[in-house]
Amino acid sequence: MDLRDHLTRLVVESSGGAVSRAELDAAGGSLTALGYSSLAYMRLIDAIENELGVYVDPDADPHVLSTVDKLVEHVGG
Repeated sequence: MDLRDHLTRLVVESSGGAVSRAELDAAGGSLTALGYSSLAYMRLIDAIENELGVYVDPDADPHVLSTVDKLVEHVGG
């Protein structure tokens, strides 16, 4: 599984069923466009830190959680 697929899976799982992979793909990977909830963001940050060992600070870069592409840049960078 590549990094983008892994992060996409985490985004979908962290949404608690509110967002499907198809919806995420249709929105161009934009979490903002899908109305991703604050609880889902917290779950996503925890999942990224626990599974990938990468610290995510949305206060330092508020755009890091806006799209899957931004997440890939942050985690892979």
